[in-house]
Amino acid sequence: MTTNLLAGPILRRTTKNRICVWLATSNPMPLRLTIIDHQDTILGQSDFKDLNQHRLQLGKNLWIYLLQAKPNQDTTFPFDELMCYRLDVVDLENQDLIIPLNLTDLGYGSLKYPSFFLPTKLNQLLHGSCRKPHGGFNSTKQKHMPDALSHGHDLMEKTHSNLELRPAILLLTGDQIYADDTSISLLAMLRKQSIAIIGKQEILPLVDRFNKSNLTLTNHLDPISIPLHGRKHELHKKYKTSETVLTGKDSGFSSNESENHLFTFGEFATMYIYAFGNLPNWEPIWDWQELVNLGVTNQEDAKEAWATQDAPLQSFHKTLPQIRKLLANISTYMILDDHDVTDDWNITGAWYEGVRDSPLGRRIVSNALAAYWAFQGWGNDPDNFDKDLILTITQQLNDNENDADISERFDLHTWKSRGWGFSIPTEPPIIAIDSRTQRQYENKFYPSQLLDRYALDWLRVEWAKLKTGQYIDGNTCPLMITTTPVMGFSTIEVFQQLTLWLAGQVENLQAMRYLEKLADKEGFLTGWLVNLLDVESWSANKKGFVNFLDTLSRRMEVNRCIFLSGDVHYAFTANASFNYQSRKLQCYQLTSSALCNVPDTKQSKFLHEADSHDKGIKTLRNWALLSSQIWTAKVQLLEVENGKERITDECNLGLVEFRNGLPVSHTLLTSVGRIVYRLS
Repeated sequence: MTTNLLAGPILRRTTKNRICVWLATSNPMPLRLTIIDHQDTILGQSDFKDLNQHRLQLGKNLWIYLLQAKPNQDTTFPFDELMCYRLDVVDLENQDLIIPLNLTDLGYGSLKYPSFFLPTKLNQLLHGSCRKPHGGFNSTKQKHMPDALSHGHDLMEKTHSNLELRPAILLLTGDQIYADDTSISLLAMLRKQSIAIIGKQEILPLVDRFNKSNLTLTNHLDPISIPLHGRKHELHKKYKTSETVLTGKDSGFSSNESENHLFTFGEFATMYIYAFGNLPNWEPIWDWQELVNLGVTNQEDAKEAWATQDAPLQSFHKTLPQIRKLLANISTYMILDDHDVTDDWNITGAWYEGVRDSPLGRRIVSNALAAYWAFQGWGNDPDNFDKDLILTITQQLNDNENDADISERFDLHTWKSRGWGFSIPTEPPIIAIDSRTQRQYENKFYPSQLLDRYALDWLRVEWAKLKTGQYIDGNTCPLMITTTPVMGFSTIEVFQQLTLWLAGQVENLQAMRYLEKLADKEGFLTGWLVNLLDVESWSANKKGFVNFLDTLSRRMEVNRCIFLSGDVHYAFTANASFNYQSRKLQCYQLTSSALCNVPDTKQSKFLHEADSHDKGIKTLRNWALLSSQIWTAKVQLLEVENGKERITDECNLGLVEFRNGLPVSHTLLTSVGRIVYRLS
């Protein structure tokens, strides 16, 4: 470990009453966050007495900080003024003695520290999703695409001193890492570094309860014993032991690209450290022979994967210093999606039950959620997380005895936590919705409602908090972060739903019904297709779709809103409306995906053909005897400025421009130039 600083600093939640900065170090440091103006006047500081609450040990050599500066007494942080922040190492015996950390490489222009500002009204924001380190190869064009998040750095270099044009907020809307689809070169480095920061090799359970006194090779899995490119086999292996609770169980995971899946908390943590632009002492293992010497299974397949992944991973790696600089200078918020944990996470009730009932699958998800909290969730809004959850996570990660009770508490608490969504009191206000952990499963094999009734109530509570904290009326157009588009690309969604309808017809055949019932898997064919086609659109479950939009329009009395989404690996912009029970909701659907995950040749060809044949306007409706129960949703995909295309599959970062609280343009920043959609 050559430096104390592992990752960061990253500017997180910023409001007039609190500025949060996140970072990770390999040793505890007596740090204080200081906010200054352009004349080096101190505007506020973190309280050194709170350091133990804002700094947590999550491994022998891993310390996570969320330093929180409050403004000077009887003041607030100013709006529309450029501010900077320092990280000061404080002398424990004389707290007036400080040594500022050297952050000069993170200052834009002539600034010697990272900078930011609080906007009275949002003028510009950035958003994007789906950032796979080796995902930037465009097979159709036979070229490597850089991580599109680096375009945010390029924009910041040009606009950092112009607050009218400088983006104030970066919203990362899902799949900040690809835990299930990790390159072989990267995993080789991550598993080594994970042991260094955690201080031990973490083991995974194959039975429901075990502790140090009864550790055997039949009740736990040591990930280091699995050769590179061999983890998919372990995930699908049916471990048979003397423990009856485990006999015949596999992980329940369904990712098709899981040969190098992350398993332990340390591996998830090191992936975040790498993806956030760590200092340059961590390098993937590029050399094939060095990988072979570490132990590789299925060498022919593994070498083919390595050869395909190498160039795009190299391209991604080169942009990491730019990403680190960008994240230090813009207020960044993050919401989770499936690849932050594993592909298809909670896609159906059957998937949820299968993984929950597997000790191995359950622990991997728990590790992923703990890492998500530490590296993403905590900084969105630290008030969302109670001391009990934090204690649960820190106890597990600092337990060297494999205590069964601590582990059981860890699994139960992380799985049942519902505090991942958050709101931001900007103008217009922003609500980030967690649609992964709060689903309603009506049939274990069919598409679920993405939000259950408790999640919808949470949404109303967040809206009420925003209304009581700032001026909001019927003209306010809130921005809703929904990881997958609410008003989607109809050609793909109709194809998915038609396929599921045909599967339903097959399952209605008497012989098929008998076979599925005999196997206690009624609806299995449909469930298999849901996983295969990744059917997770809001409209795939019409009841959930209507419940969500009805909550917005009737119960929250929102007349218009913006949906900001990613997930789908293509980008588009749409105007839409929803009509139900005499209420009308006007919607803007702004979709940016992927930052670094280009569709393969077949997917790209299908997208472009679908785009060329799509009329751009689609109406969804139901049929009901009572007119009061009829609803309609109309979606119009917009054409790009000076062009006829509606869909793009270039790696892109979204830039939204606002005027008077409404979006006026949605621009996709790409390596081939700007793709502009005009909204007014």
